[in-house]
Amino acid sequence: MKKILLLFFLALTLTNLQGQKKNAWPHIIGFDPELHTTLTNPSTLIGVLSLAALSYGLEEHLLKNHDNINYYTARTGMNNEYGFGLRNVWHQNGGVEHRIANWFSISAEFNLQEWHDQSPLIDSKNTFGIGTGLLAYFRWYLLGKLRVSPYIEYGTGIFLGFSKFPYNGTHFTFTNSTQLGIEYTLNNLDKIRLGYGNFNQTNYNLLASNPAYNGNGFSISYSKQLTIGEVK
Repeated sequence: MKKILLLFFLALTLTNLQGQKKNAWPHIIGFDPELHTTLTNPSTLIGVLSLAALSYGLEEHLLKNHDNINYYTARTGMNNEYGFGLRNVWHQNGGVEHRIANWFSISAEFNLQEWHDQSPLIDSKNTFGIGTGLLAYFRWYLLGKLRVSPYIEYGTGIFLGFSKFPYNGTHFTFTNSTQLGIEYTLNNLDKIRLGYGNFNQTNYNLLASNPAYNGNGFSISYSKQLTIGEVK
């Protein structure tokens, strides 16, 4: 456990150092914020939730090749503002993951998020901010039976900032992410993942102001399998 904590502390330190640069990070081809393959709008959100429900039902009632393995999961990472590179967002998550089958898993995670806004002429009191949220992640694997497997992951949830984010936005937003990544299974069957993709915050125009935020960045995740004695 000490090695795991050290790994996440080191990753968080490196992301904070990288976040001092003002050059925007590149996006993955096909996952531009304007495209419907990226989770940034209500129609894509409905599509992702529908696909997740279909995947769950397909495995439970038709394929029935269940893994049904539970994990504690934690992740950390950062995102750099799309296009301008002036806003950096760091996140740390902790929660539980349910591996339904070797090709599909879901997780629920508590989110802690910090940001640094370097936009010109911004008031100094709005430069830094922090907030919390709850997210659900849906992950589909290409080669889930192998030790190394690519995956695509969509995450969505609610977020409440103690200050507005962006500075001209709102306290309450929806948080979305779209990532491609690689998962590696350790000898003890724990999982390590490295993902890269789009990070989005928006209130879907439900409130008066919705400047939204789009960033590109990465996350590092660790999932520790629960022992039989921990499963009730």
